[in-house]
Amino acid sequence: MFTLTPIAIVLFSTTAINILVSYVSWQRRKTKGSLYFALGMFGATLWTLAAGLGYAAVPLSLKIAFAKIESIGYNSALSMFIFFAMYYAGLDEWVDKKWVKAFIFLLPISSILLIITNELHGWVWVGFSPIGGNIVVFKHGLGFVWTAITGYLMILILISILGLASRKGSVISRRQSRVLIYACLFPIIANIFYLYGIRGSEGVDWSSVTFSITGVLFLRALYGTRLLDLSPIARDKLVNSLSDGMIVLDIQNRIIDINQVASEIFASSPTTMLGKDLADIAPLSRPFLEQPLEQEIKTELEVGSMNKRYFDVLISPLRDGPKKIIGRLIIYRNITDRKENELRFLQLTQAVEQSPSSVIITDLNGIIEYVNPQFSLLTGFAYEEAVGKKTSIVKSGYTPEETYQDMWKTIFAGNAWRGEFLNRKKNGELYWEQSVMAPVLDSEGKILNFIAVKEDITAQKEAETKLRNANTQLEEQLKEIQKLQHTLHEQAIRDALTGLHNRRYLYETLDHELARAERGMYSICFALIDIDHFKNINDTYGHATGDTILINLANQLINHTRNGDIVCRYGGEEFLIVLPNTGVEAAAQIAERWRTTIQESSVLENSLEISVTISCGISEFPTDASTETEALEKADKALYAAKYNGRNQVVVWSKIKDK
Repeated sequence: MFTLTPIAIVLFSTTAINILVSYVSWQRRKTKGSLYFALGMFGATLWTLAAGLGYAAVPLSLKIAFAKIESIGYNSALSMFIFFAMYYAGLDEWVDKKWVKAFIFLLPISSILLIITNELHGWVWVGFSPIGGNIVVFKHGLGFVWTAITGYLMILILISILGLASRKGSVISRRQSRVLIYACLFPIIANIFYLYGIRGSEGVDWSSVTFSITGVLFLRALYGTRLLDLSPIARDKLVNSLSDGMIVLDIQNRIIDINQVASEIFASSPTTMLGKDLADIAPLSRPFLEQPLEQEIKTELEVGSMNKRYFDVLISPLRDGPKKIIGRLIIYRNITDRKENELRFLQLTQAVEQSPSSVIITDLNGIIEYVNPQFSLLTGFAYEEAVGKKTSIVKSGYTPEETYQDMWKTIFAGNAWRGEFLNRKKNGELYWEQSVMAPVLDSEGKILNFIAVKEDITAQKEAETKLRNANTQLEEQLKEIQKLQHTLHEQAIRDALTGLHNRRYLYETLDHELARAERGMYSICFALIDIDHFKNINDTYGHATGDTILINLANQLINHTRNGDIVCRYGGEEFLIVLPNTGVEAAAQIAERWRTTIQESSVLENSLEISVTISCGISEFPTDASTETEALEKADKALYAAKYNGRNQVVVWSKIKDK
């Protein structure tokens, strides 16, 4: 069933090496990412073991079975090595993405499923040809193209990630990355020989055979470069995550390691700076690089001309043993914010000292700790007289206590307060000041002090008082003018005798009323009234009696019309009543009530009761007329008809227009 062939012996030896590498890596699996390396080695061990058994097996069925196990081994190994490489290159966030995991797992799983189900479809291996030496050539179908594509795609991903890792990090991490790349290249080249059937390699997958070289290189990486011990991941997380810049120099001041922060300080990439003299990159560093190697140096460094940055620089010797110095470690701590804060503090101090506003700083009990020169100039209290005293030294007693209570409540709540005080100077003179008070907080939000910025507004207050008095007078004058304007307007639109609206008011309002009626689609009736035989009354009783009768009629009309109706003295003894939202039949009934009421009333004049009658003509808008002029003309004609037919009656235009 099995026969030991040279290829099988080599593969069993390779498996032994892989077992050793798997064991060593499993012992170091707790280092981040190392578990994936160990699992990848288990997959590789399964691969080479199954390959050796496959070449040793005699029956074709066994060879096919071990070929399927091989696919499980090398596909799982590739996916595990990719995850390790991602952690190794510091791409942790990518490993945590679900779609990345799905992609890296689904590729090998698809190939494995194709291979182990080959008997069902025959897509991967379409035939098998023995060629001697217990070797069988597996003839490939279209399904094998998919397994080759997925395999090489995974290898390309692995090599690309390792290539990325080899371009960054320390000398050790770059050396480790290169060893891993070399280790991966041998099986890849051997697999190409297998795929393209180069003479002498038919039927033999040399990629599994050459994995013995890969295993040896992995051992060298584990022991020679301390792979999984001196993990570049740890280095990246520790060094590159530092907020401080870090540069390692050899004894010739050449850069042998640099983190990302330091490279950004000098506006260059780590790869272009490695191996160069630091003094060539940063000439300002030359003076302290010329100091003895064993000397620890603390200094400051200024970088940039336009946007200046400042750094505290600590240069320490690196020792290999108690005496031997092998280089220097330089730490750059960014103190730009501190420098800018110091400058701002200096500027703020000068601004406060020279401020035209008074500035006071007190403790939590209102004891003055600082006043600026303007405070002394305004109040007359010198710095020495004010400091240590309560702010009440300027209290006048005229500011309401509620103001102080509101102020203390606001600032103790951690908020700014704005308000005004009427205070007293040292010489007893009163003055107004506008104050903004705010708490000074520490980093934890605790109140340390209170600061007040005050402005003398005495002149402003006096000006406001004068302006307020002037405004009061002006307001009173405006009210008088408005009353006068209202009176004049009323006089202009009302009849002086009856108090009714006149024609001017009528013409001002009719356009509006007619437009509203058109929008609301309702009628407006015009009722034109005339006192019968009014001239005889004037001639018989005099004009004074005539005026009394006119006034009486006006009052009667006002009492018997609605709020929305417009009652006007149209001229002489004529009156016009506009009835909005009223049909002609209703208007006629209303007018009839007016006529009856007027006929039944009388005016007592010189012990004589004088009675009058009225005639009324009515037209309807828009039924009888489309404009106010037409409506008035139709109402006037209806009135004429009423007088012509004997007076003391109401005539509607629509009933006589066809006669």
